Amino acid sequence: MFKYILNIYLVKKFLSLVGALYIYFVYITSEKILINKRALDKLTLKKESFIYALWHDQLLMSPSTWQNKTRIDILISKHKDGDIISDTIKFHGFNSIRGSTNNPNKEKEKNSLATIRMILNSLKKNISIGITPDGPRGPRHEVSEGTINIARISKKKILPMALSFKKKWTLNTWDKFLVPKPFNKICIVWGDPIIVSGRKESISSQQILLQENLIKLTNLAANKLN
Repeated sequence: MFKYILNIYLVKKFLSLVGALYIYFVYITSEKILINKRALDKLTLKKESFIYALWHDQLLMSPSTWQNKTRIDILISKHKDGDIISDTIKFHGFNSIRGSTNNPNKEKEKNSLATIRMILNSLKKNISIGITPDGPRGPRHEVSEGTINIARISKKKILPMALSFKKKWTLNTWDKFLVPKPFNKICIVWGDPIIVSGRKESISSQQILLQENLIKLTNLAANKLN
């Protein structure tokens, strides 16, 4: 019954609006700690597109971290809950690309390739791309090959970023999705840009590098709130 209700168009739109308002309310009522924001500023000042990477569990508040006027498209899965997330970020001025870059199911391989082509096309047009390297279905906090392949083929830098919240709810989902509470303390940390090697044989080491960076940034953000 609950899944049926979520599939109703007007219900999805309503939840998206509530979600967008909630993100805004949490952000304006919370104390913010920003670390290494110059990493984001330097890339946007160059007016060159890049890949904006964060863990899937931190996705909800990610629109508030894009503190500039340049365009970014966010990769959102085609799952039903992705419809709500896509509409939610639209209220904050972000476009979405629907799909996944990692699909072990051969029947869906064509859809993955189509998604990758759309991402590469956006990057070529100087539109940055927001990606959760462990999404859309995990494993949690493990970087997938797809994100590295996109950076390798497009020759674009990856900017890792992490958020942490002093007060939050943790949902019972595969990624332990985080929902911050209002009147909070939020820490946003940007890492230094990562240049991915063009050699296909180095993909595994590049996955480890990005994964270690995202874990380090997540831990740093959490420690700043203690």
